Amino acid sequence: MRRLIILFVCLVLGSLAACTAFKQPSEQEKRNVSEMITHMRTWALGRGLIDLPANWSGGGDVKLYYGLGADHSSVEVRVLGEGVTQQRFDAALNERAHRIAAVKNDEQQNASMLVSASRETPQKIWLQYFESTEVPDTFVHEFHLLVGDAYVMLRAESYDGDTAPVEARLLKLSKEIFKVAPENAGAGFALGPIVIRSHHDQEIASFDFSPPASDVSLNIYINALSPDDEERLHVRTQKDTKIFLAGDYQNLRSGKITLADMQAEESLIGFSDDTHRQILFVSENYRDNPSLSRPAMSIRLSAGGMSAGPIDPDEPEDLVRWTLPQFANKGYDLPLWQQPASPDPVNPSLTDYEAMAVWDAILKSVRIRYGSVAPKPDPWANIRGPSAEETAESKRILDEFIASLEKRRALPGDSDQ
Repeated sequence: MRRLIILFVCLVLGSLAACTAFKQPSEQEKRNVSEMITHMRTWALGRGLIDLPANWSGGGDVKLYYGLGADHSSVEVRVLGEGVTQQRFDAALNERAHRIAAVKNDEQQNASMLVSASRETPQKIWLQYFESTEVPDTFVHEFHLLVGDAYVMLRAESYDGDTAPVEARLLKLSKEIFKVAPENAGAGFALGPIVIRSHHDQEIASFDFSPPASDVSLNIYINALSPDDEERLHVRTQKDTKIFLAGDYQNLRSGKITLADMQAEESLIGFSDDTHRQILFVSENYRDNPSLSRPAMSIRLSAGGMSAGPIDPDEPEDLVRWTLPQFANKGYDLPLWQQPASPDPVNPSLTDYEAMAVWDAILKSVRIRYGSVAPKPDPWANIRGPSAEETAESKRILDEFIASLEKRRALPGDSDQ
């Protein structure tokens, strides 16, 4: 009778594949999960926090928007490295400047693509270069900062040769970035080891995390003010799997959940081809009132397919290569005919049970930080108080008014003194 009941439940859920949740995990799987989720590290994630297995690493970038109309301006903020010394910071800037300067702009009489490089302080370095050879008066401005031991890059573009407002924006923003511990990030948009306490209007960010030398990857996309997708996740999953997988996939789990105290959905699937298997877990939150403190969040965990190679612990992290402009990125990659063959795809290094347990632990940890959004100052408020000159002028006007009352002529009906 019990087997009949379980079989009936499976049929109601849609397929026998959905009943993988009833399979009892092995003792080894339980130990593996315990190792991953017992000791987790807290990361600052935009306006919130997230806990990940202790050996995972990663980071992200954010684009800040000032104004929401067609005439808005934006600044990209990236953390290029942590634990960076002044010596490594200087060396990275030197390599970056030389690689950009070595490229010639054939539309500007072979002038260097690097327009200028200047030092605000030893920890604040300016670079300005042509965005491309096609548009002569469009420039990219980079402001490289060493905030504590965090290497931060601010990047924005100027058009029609109007560079002053962009430089003023970057200079102001550089004074609004602080090194923090995740739990003490306070107000602002947190990007790994830093928090950005800028009063901007919109923020769009992406983060990537993974274990070392692994096929497992966690991707998080944050968009503060975007409206919810009209089609819910479960509807899009059915459409996409029909198109890309011809409907041949396992529905491991799906349904409504809570993400950062907001309504959300999740879709957990597995799929295979002739060579390997992959899993893809997706979750999206929904909210009726988008705001900086109620951002749209899309979280994806994938496993299987390509696996990252091991990292040499003796080789320092590259602080230049991944963010160079495309025209200056020559010499890093071998020609196609000299590149080694792509490695064979691999099966997931996590079992379905392990992946789902880690997924649940991560999603349950996502929370918005209290006070992460500071009130925007009222531009009409006089918070500084009157100056000494203004106080003296007010007193003079008051004294003259009182004197005029004392000297006024008697009017009919006044009582005798």
